[in-house]
Amino acid sequence: MTDVDAVLFANDLATVAQFYCEVIGFSRRGGDDDHAVLDCHGFELIVHRIQAQVPDRAAAGTVAPRQTSGRIRLSFPVDNLDSARVSAAKLGGKVDDAPPPWASRDANFFLGQDPEGNVFGISERAR
Repeated sequence: MTDVDAVLFANDLATVAQFYCEVIGFSRRGGDDDHAVLDCHGFELIVHRIQAQVPDRAAAGTVAPRQTSGRIRLSFPVDNLDSARVSAAKLGGKVDDAPPPWASRDANFFLGQDPEGNVFGISERAR
């Protein structure tokens, strides 16, 4: 057990867990049919399966609508922003090309969304 963790509810457990592993760099430490325990530098993200509430858009080839009514957004550093952006698109999500309107244009911060529309922040680690 870690000191800090978060639970992310998902309709498609496998797809969402794979997304965070490939895009952000989490590693899967365990789980079962109903949850996946992901770890990144001591932070644990638990992806928990819920009953489908978001239509299956993977078959249609479209990105899920961005969920904007949530009251929390997690932000993650990545080693390579361009690589994360490509992986996100390949896995049904998205990382914006420009910083959000409230950030400066040269900010190292972008919003993204996973395949189910959950919003996260992303920045590239300093080299």
